[in-house]
Amino acid sequence: MTPRIARLPPATASLIAAGEVIERPVSALKELVENALDAGARHVEVRVHQGLDHAFEVADDGAGMTPDELPLALERHATSKIRSLEDLDRLESLGFRGEALPSIAAVSRLRITSRAGDPGGAAAFVSCAGGTLEEAGAAARGPGTTVEVRELFFNTPARRKFLRSRQGELRAALRLLESCALGHPEVAFRLEVDGREKLALPAAGSRRARAAALLGPRAAEQVLEVEAERGEYRLSALLGLPEQARATRDGQVILVNRRWIQSPLLAQALRQAYGNLLPAGRYPSAVLWLSVPPARLDVNVHPTKREVRFAEESRLFELVAGSCAQRLAALHPPLEVARSGRPAGEAPWEARVRERPPRQGYLPLPHAEPAGATAAEPVGGEGPAEPAEEPALWQLHRTYILAPVRGGLVIVDQHAAHERILYEQARARLDGQRGAAQQLLFPVLLDLSRDQFELLLELGPWLRQLGWEITALGPPTVVIQGAPSGLRHERPGQLLQDVLD
Repeated sequence: MTPRIARLPPATASLIAAGEVIERPVSALKELVENALDAGARHVEVRVHQGLDHAFEVADDGAGMTPDELPLALERHATSKIRSLEDLDRLESLGFRGEALPSIAAVSRLRITSRAGDPGGAAAFVSCAGGTLEEAGAAARGPGTTVEVRELFFNTPARRKFLRSRQGELRAALRLLESCALGHPEVAFRLEVDGREKLALPAAGSRRARAAALLGPRAAEQVLEVEAERGEYRLSALLGLPEQARATRDGQVILVNRRWIQSPLLAQALRQAYGNLLPAGRYPSAVLWLSVPPARLDVNVHPTKREVRFAEESRLFELVAGSCAQRLAALHPPLEVARSGRPAGEAPWEARVRERPPRQGYLPLPHAEPAGATAAEPVGGEGPAEPAEEPALWQLHRTYILAPVRGGLVIVDQHAAHERILYEQARARLDGQRGAAQQLLFPVLLDLSRDQFELLLELGPWLRQLGWEITALGPPTVVIQGAPSGLRHERPGQLLQDVLD
């Protein structure tokens, strides 16, 4: 018999709702940081103790809450963001998150201490466990709010089994704070992990100044600025040069109305703007700031507000793709193809992009059997195919190696074969055979993102085992003094970034 529809118990329903909003520890951190920014904070400090899943707190100096408002903040559907349904169409904050605090409280031990900025206002606190209010009373604090989250998912042990590593969550937290900092350059951010400062960003006077503080001075000097406007839509962007492209989209930050989002539409518009300046499989590094009328934007299509919906997607796509392509076109004058097949005077990165095997002409396969080879056996014969006694080898398009075998033909992609050889060498080095390092003639200074820098520190022993010689100067700059022998080192910085990606 088909089970009848039944109403879930409130405790079960609250845990399901919490799972929609709080996917992982960094999701809880995101909600609290965005709440602080919506409260008008000028300084946001995050402190982590033994991992985000163990304990962390977010402190701000924004508009706090009164003792009467604190219990309301833990109730579902209670919010300061909207008063009616029509307010959703003109939402200018980072979103309607009436479920955020109750959702975090449902799966953790939570304590909120807050004081409103009104003269003579009193500070107070509330604490709860698993969504149940345990204690409330007076506290001592300046204006602002501190939210402490401990033992996240303590009452949902199944969720804890699928958590990422604590280091992985920390890198995600760094990326989150960097993106929020790019969206709010006037706000100071600080991250402390187990008493050690991991990120310290004073308030900046401009977006470019904040980008320079995050990307590093060398990387910030090599970006292209874009300013464009189409009616009510405005775009500001910092575009990385084609040679700064990465193996993943992690170098892209898209901010819509100062909200960090993921948008396949805008990522594709950005990739189209670069056109054939990038080879297949490479993604541009860029920061996009988009201003969209709130009525043309739906921020509530995803529980975590990670994705948004645009009312005029084609118009926005054209703004990003067209404006960025126009700016990138100034990188190089129109290219004239030389007789060699390569544009005259092209830059090194253009040469690499265009360097492809020639399509015209190849070594024809002879009709006769190679010397010493026996007659071909019919397909489906017994036993594996074996190489001929004296195989003749052919090269097709300078890419494929062809060799006859009894009963058929072996085709080898020589580039893939080379990659496999390098992979086996790397495995051998990681298994204990220390790899030799090839010293660079000139050390390379490389600016990484904060999450890449933390990953580099984490992977340091393995990278040395592979043959890398790297010195950390301080976030986010490193010096590459040597790279694994046997690899091409025209761009060791890009090679290292690809390894980290």
